[in-house]
Amino acid sequence: MKDLMIAMLITGALILTGCAEPEPSIAPRPKINWNDVQSIASAISIQHDDLKKTTSFKGPNSSKGILDTVLLRAWKSDEGGGFSYQIYVIDYYHGDWRFYDKAFDSKGNTLNITLNSRDVSSCDYSTCAHYEHLGMNVSREYLEKNQENDIVFKVSGNGGEETFTIPSAYIKAFLSVAK
Repeated sequence: MKDLMIAMLITGALILTGCAEPEPSIAPRPKINWNDVQSIASAISIQHDDLKKTTSFKGPNSSKGILDTVLLRAWKSDEGGGFSYQIYVIDYYHGDWRFYDKAFDSKGNTLNITLNSRDVSSCDYSTCAHYEHLGMNVSREYLEKNQENDIVFKVSGNGGEETFTIPSAYIKAFLSVAK
């Protein structure tokens, strides 16, 4: 009788495990070597929009901050073949709004800021965390001139400032794909 019970338990367990769904596997984020042009180039996404008749290029997030975003992106028109390039930043910070409205690179060039949005992430009893989404339109010529050195730039506003960097290998990789 004892052997029969053990056999039934084992059989039942095998039947139940056969019905169980395996846990979904989550693909790990690809590791990017930020000093290797090919590694960065393979992480650039390209998408075509048949309705807008454009192709968009989006580089990987190169920010050193966990919740920040710094990347290059571009759009190419199917009709004229013209390109638009942009440095895109999402800055995450705690405290009062910074109201970013100016940007300068390390060579003293003014970068024109387009504010995409401002969001409150969360608040506690004394302060809030914020996101500011910014775009800075640049030319291909600007990127080509800066591909041998990192682009270091500062965004600033009435409430504060932050400095970001785009590595030279990233710029080279992006230019090699977005053409």
